[in-house]
Amino acid sequence: MVFSERVTNITYNEILPSIVDFVNNSNIFTARVTSSPKNWKGVTIDQPIRIANSTTGGSFDGLDQFDTSATNNTRHLSWYVKAYEQSVVVPGIEKAVNGTSDKQVLSLVADRLDEAKNSMTDAIGDLLYGYGTGKDIEGLGLIVDDGTATSSYGGLQRSDVPAVNGDVTPASGGTLTLDLVSAEFDEVSAAGSGQESPTIALTTKAIWTFFEKLLGAKLQANYDATSIKGYNRVSGKTPVGTSVPAEALKGALGVDAISYRGKPVVADDKAPTGTFFWLNEHYMEFRRLLSPDLESVSSKNQVTEGVNSDIQQPSFLQLREFLKPVNQFGEIGALIVMGNLIHRNPRRNGKITGITSIS
Repeated sequence: MVFSERVTNITYNEILPSIVDFVNNSNIFTARVTSSPKNWKGVTIDQPIRIANSTTGGSFDGLDQFDTSATNNTRHLSWYVKAYEQSVVVPGIEKAVNGTSDKQVLSLVADRLDEAKNSMTDAIGDLLYGYGTGKDIEGLGLIVDDGTATSSYGGLQRSDVPAVNGDVTPASGGTLTLDLVSAEFDEVSAAGSGQESPTIALTTKAIWTFFEKLLGAKLQANYDATSIKGYNRVSGKTPVGTSVPAEALKGALGVDAISYRGKPVVADDKAPTGTFFWLNEHYMEFRRLLSPDLESVSSKNQVTEGVNSDIQQPSFLQLREFLKPVNQFGEIGALIVMGNLIHRNPRRNGKITGITSIS
């Protein structure tokens, strides 16, 4: 019932000791690529590549002369540092009221940091599926492209060096089939090689459900087991190319993964509409630039319940210390990420686009 003022004016309300996140959804790819960041060194990260085999060999007999022409079949991919910031603002009066009162339920500073962390990882999740335009961190839109949307990758023109292209296959009539998924896997694989084949598939929730339906009739025995134990799971720390039973994650819940050709197929809320990715994580790296002027901080939420407490993001953030403006009463900090997402062998990635249905 709704109480009258004679009750509400003399009785405290109870404020529950957590904040529930009503905003954010899953951000699986971010968790995967930032789980084990490698440190940035130098002005650029460069990857030498071979773009052709030598043609100077051949059959011979007797004293035939050999072709001793020098070959020039190496180039290099090159990546530059990109950066992203998220301010953390704490008004001084509000901090004083919150921090000195015996009625504090939640720390204002912890709340401000949680909001900044979640806002930042959500925004970076969008960038990691994007095109690296301007100052943006590079993403899958740029990496898994064949010249349809971008003209170069890693400083090399796609028209000059087609080997830097990923594979892009439009779904005929918008229809997803198992044959199409298998063909795309084959297109970006070297037959029989685990190193040179995709390790994970990422897609939208809608397409993941399509895929589940496609498999349902063909894999009834596996589905019987699934109904008892549930799907295997994938988290930021799950080894490349694998999914594991939920109990193996030891409380880090992860996300459901369907196994296809022995590789996990995972839904990510950040995945672009109508797209199914096959990705090779062996060559995928998030290179992080660390600054001695910044403090590495955990991405873990302190007072917030939601997707980021369920599917935890790795600790890839840095914090600039809180500063006090001369002409304002408050503190301003900043969360910062510097570095870039790189893929050292982009031809081992592919995507199916324009998916709207299954047959």
